[in-house]
Amino acid sequence: MSKDKDKGSVDPNRRAVVIGGAAAVAGVAAGIVIGGNAFPKLLKETIIEKQPEVVTKTVTQTQTVQVPVQQTYQKQMVANYNSLTVGSPVTTTYMGYPITIVRTGVKSVGGVGPNGDVVAFSNVCVHMGGPVQYDPKTNCGVCPYHYSQYDFTRGGTQVIGHPNQFLPQVILEYDSTTGNIYALGFNRLLYGVYDNIAQASSSSSS
Repeated sequence: MSKDKDKGSVDPNRRAVVIGGAAAVAGVAAGIVIGGNAFPKLLKETIIEKQPEVVTKTVTQTQTVQVPVQQTYQKQMVANYNSLTVGSPVTTTYMGYPITIVRTGVKSVGGVGPNGDVVAFSNVCVHMGGPVQYDPKTNCGVCPYHYSQYDFTRGGTQVIGHPNQFLPQVILEYDSTTGNIYALGFNRLLYGVYDNIAQASSSSSS
């Protein structure tokens, strides 16, 4: 009978342990809830900064460049072949510069016409600017200042005297249909000028 009693009865100490354990579990659960509310989780916030938009602007600059006008010799009629006779010079001007045109009677360097004997030269001596005069006996241009001579049949090469260069020759063109003779330019720099074309308008026209 005492054994049956023992089976049906509950040990008060054991009940206390169970109740205490249950209370402890409840306390832990309550602590977790309270602790979670008391110490909220830190949220990581990602902040994206918007960079300012850089706009590249292309500026096209237009630069005005002044191109100098190229100056050239003029084409100018200076004689007619039918009006020229051998040994008789004709003095005229080309672009304001005084020149001498002559038929030498022999084929000459730079000569034009049916016989290639019409030539033209500056009549200003390259030594000191004296007036060059044609001598039909020698076919030379002679300066009376210092007697410098230039051969008109050989491109104005100096023969005697002080000059150390050729007499400037006029470049000629011959029109066989009309007999007209045109000056197209000089083959070298003239005496007393630095630019034949640029100074042509201010040259003396004797």
